[in-house]
Amino acid sequence: MATDVRQQTIFDDAKQPAPAPLQTDAFLNVGTGAIGRTVSTKFEPNTSSKFLFWLAKQREKVGPSLEIGNIVAAKSDDEADVTFGTIVEMRAYSDVDSFIADYLSHNFGDATIEVPTDVSEVVVVTCNVMRNLSLKTKPLGRSQVFFPSEVGIRYAYGIVDACGQTIFTGAAIPIGVFENGDGTVANVAVDEDFVIGPEGAHLNVSGISGLASKTSAVQFIIKSLLTHTRKSIAVVMFNVKSRDLLYIDQPNSRTVDDAWSKAAYSKLAIALEPFQGARFFAPANPNSPQGTQSLRSLLTERFQWDLQLIKNDIPTLFDADDWDDKMEGTWYRIREQIETTPLITYANMMDWIEKTIERATSGNQWLYGQHVATWNKMAGRLRSFPRSYKGLIATAGKGLDIPWQNLKRGDVYVVDIQMLTDRGKKLVFGRAVRELSDLMESEHKQLDAVVVFVDELNKFAPGGNVRTPLKSRLVDITSRGRSMGLVLVGAEQFASSVEKEIIENCSTYLFGRTEANELRSPNYAAFSDEIKTKLMMLPQGSLLAKFAKFPQPIFVRFPFPPCTPGDQYKATP
Repeated sequence: MATDVRQQTIFDDAKQPAPAPLQTDAFLNVGTGAIGRTVSTKFEPNTSSKFLFWLAKQREKVGPSLEIGNIVAAKSDDEADVTFGTIVEMRAYSDVDSFIADYLSHNFGDATIEVPTDVSEVVVVTCNVMRNLSLKTKPLGRSQVFFPSEVGIRYAYGIVDACGQTIFTGAAIPIGVFENGDGTVANVAVDEDFVIGPEGAHLNVSGISGLASKTSAVQFIIKSLLTHTRKSIAVVMFNVKSRDLLYIDQPNSRTVDDAWSKAAYSKLAIALEPFQGARFFAPANPNSPQGTQSLRSLLTERFQWDLQLIKNDIPTLFDADDWDDKMEGTWYRIREQIETTPLITYANMMDWIEKTIERATSGNQWLYGQHVATWNKMAGRLRSFPRSYKGLIATAGKGLDIPWQNLKRGDVYVVDIQMLTDRGKKLVFGRAVRELSDLMESEHKQLDAVVVFVDELNKFAPGGNVRTPLKSRLVDITSRGRSMGLVLVGAEQFASSVEKEIIENCSTYLFGRTEANELRSPNYAAFSDEIKTKLMMLPQGSLLAKFAKFPQPIFVRFPFPPCTPGDQYKATP
């Protein structure tokens, strides 16, 4: 159920005095004390985008908790400004001239020896500038460095203003929590208007299979979206492997038993319950009149397309090498026959084609402007499709489609395609995307947006110069989906394997644990080496989030999903 949050309009602001800005110390964790001081040297000056500070002598107290990705706040000595930064690098310096000198001072390499004289050491921390209270772009001067408070963290990421008020134009959609080095925990939210439109749209998650928790993260974020959105939205999920999404309507006992997850759901104001009322669809099972091709043991609705339902998609079933001008001309004549005469079933169509071919004689090898060889090739391909797309194409009888027109606010559809071949998966996904596009472009639509989630996005829209109809459609959706209300949530192991235009059109990126080779691709060029190193070791349940309105990426932690992972479901005896 959407949260009813009232925001002031510009007219309200004109009538009421603006809230007073918070005091500078409200943005700082002053209880921990200063953890260092900024410095700008002649060799490493502070800039408008970067600043450095040395860690205070009491680093034994705060040093172990300070790490890459933490947020700090530099308070100017005149107390006129606070600049927030995220840690991207930490370096330790000492006055030891060389390794050999230190080796010799330890009694020629005895590691147990403690040198009687103290070695001067300093830890220097490099930060990327996020935001400052003055909203000015300038280098940082001499300042004390603190950990920020919770409101300071949220200000640093552009979630609230200097008065502590949200500055999002749409509802705030929590995607997890940020845990800073001093133990401060802050909600991390994204702007609904940049997730499902109209300002921006689309979300992408990448990371190593089994270690990045991509599916769990998406399930949690979609639950958060359905809870907090102020728009009328529905969700369509495609189960492309194993039982991943087949039991999202069942509660997750692991989440209930995990104290941290329960606390996170409470803090983020999300009900700890599964996707109640979700509907599940799967292709018909040719060997069972009422069965489906699904691993789900609970209620699953079947779908199978007859000629009238599949006729618009038949050209997409051909290989690119087969579909030329001659084949297109032949299909145009067949399509005309389907629409003008009672060719009701797929079998009726094949009978008409075969009878048409029989009319060819040795003296006349041309049928409706195309050679009989082309007609034979067309007949062979059409005859093979019901076998190639097993369970999807009904040769006789009336078909049954997924009831897209019945989608309403809060609905969740799960389409199980994991038992199909790659060609079958692309057909179902491509046809569903087309149907949903038509639904959202209709003048009578009742939804503001439909969120479509698919894993292994690289199979449907691989990178490279080759364009398929499905890939072109997905590029088109990510280009203008924010205005039409069709939102793509994609997941894959490697972001570099997905069409570049699709990735770049996403307003929100989430990166889980990632391989070193993948981190060399241009998708990660903006990250420091230390950020990349942390990505290679990121634990399950943590992600690096980039959002269109965030000044810098942020490491977030999310709880266990609210529903049962498919491979953990056990039927009640």
